[in-house]
Amino acid sequence: MQFGLFHSVQWPAGSAQYDRYQQSLEQAVHAEQIGFESVWMTEHHFSRHGITADNLSLLSHLAAKTDRIRLGSAVSVLPFHDPVQLAESAGIVDQLSGGRLDLGIGRGNMWSEFNGFAVSYEDRAHRFDEAAQVLTRVWQSDEPFTHHGEFYDYDEVVVQPRPYQQPHPPIWLATAGGRGLQRCAEQGWNVLLPQGLQPDAVAEAIAGYKAELAKVGATYNPDNVVLARALYVADDSETAWNEVEAAYVAFITQARRGVATPGSTPDLNNPFDVESRKKGAVFGGPQDIIEMLHEVEAVGIEHVIFFVHFGDLPHERIMRSLDRFAQDVMPHFSGAAKVAGD
Repeated sequence: MQFGLFHSVQWPAGSAQYDRYQQSLEQAVHAEQIGFESVWMTEHHFSRHGITADNLSLLSHLAAKTDRIRLGSAVSVLPFHDPVQLAESAGIVDQLSGGRLDLGIGRGNMWSEFNGFAVSYEDRAHRFDEAAQVLTRVWQSDEPFTHHGEFYDYDEVVVQPRPYQQPHPPIWLATAGGRGLQRCAEQGWNVLLPQGLQPDAVAEAIAGYKAELAKVGATYNPDNVVLARALYVADDSETAWNEVEAAYVAFITQARRGVATPGSTPDLNNPFDVESRKKGAVFGGPQDIIEMLHEVEAVGIEHVIFFVHFGDLPHERIMRSLDRFAQDVMPHFSGAAKVAGD
C-alpha cells in the first residue's frame, strides 16, 4: 500500500493563520522524511473549515521544500476557476516539482462558497463539464486554441508553461459513484474517494468503477484509486478516541455548515452518536489501524491519504501520530515506502 496526507489547513478559533500554515507544511515535509508517498491540498473559501484558497500556491511552496513526494490538489473546484488559467498554474507547479503534480478536480459541494463567489450552485455541474473539456483540450493541442461556450470564451490561446508530465499531470476526479465513475473510466481519469465513506460504500464504489471500466474494455488498476481517511494513532482505541473526538466533531460540524443551503437545517449533532460512523475514520492503536487498512485493501484499495490536521488537534500530537504510523503500521504493508535512510 501507499500512504499520503490530505490537508485543508483548518483554522480553529484562537489560533493564528501563520501557525496553522507552518504546522501543516511541517507535517507534509516530515511525512516525506518518514516514508509517505504524497500530500494533497484541498481548496476551500470563506471559512475556518480550510484556509487553502489557492491550493496550487501551497503545492508550489511544497515543491521547493520536498524532493520526491507527489503533490496533489484534492480538489481544485473547477466552477471557481478559469480553466485556462488553472492549466497555466498547474503547469508551473508541475515544472517546479519536476513532474510531481497530481491534479484532482471536482465540481464542489459547499453552497456557502458558491454563494460567496456569486456562482450559481445549480449550474455547478454544467460549469464543471465545460471547464473540464477546456482543461483537457488545451493540454492535448500544441496549436492555438479557440473555444466559445456557455461559460468560457477564448481566441487563439496557447497555454504556457506546458506541464513537465506529458501530455499533462494525472487527473483525479472526486467521486464515489454514478456518472463520476463512468466519466473516469471513459476519460482515463483516476478516482478520488471521499473520507468518511463507510467500508460497504467503498466496496460498492470499487465494484461500480470496475463495471464502468469493463464497458470500455479496460481493467481495474488500484494505482488509479485513492481513498481519503482521517487518521490518529495512539496506544489503543479508547485513548485515540478520547484525544481526538472533540477536534473531529468540530471539523465535521464546520463542514456541515458550509454545505447547508438556504432554508435547510444542517445536522450538527455529534457524528459519533451512531457507532457505524466510526468506521469511516482510522483512529485507534496500531493493531486497530492495521486491521482497518487491511479491510479496505481487501476490496482493492492500495493508496490511502490521511486527514490529520483537523479541528484544534495539537500539532505535537499530530506529529507523534504520524511517527507512530510510520513505525508501527507502515511496515505491515508491502509496497509502503521505507523511512528515509533505511
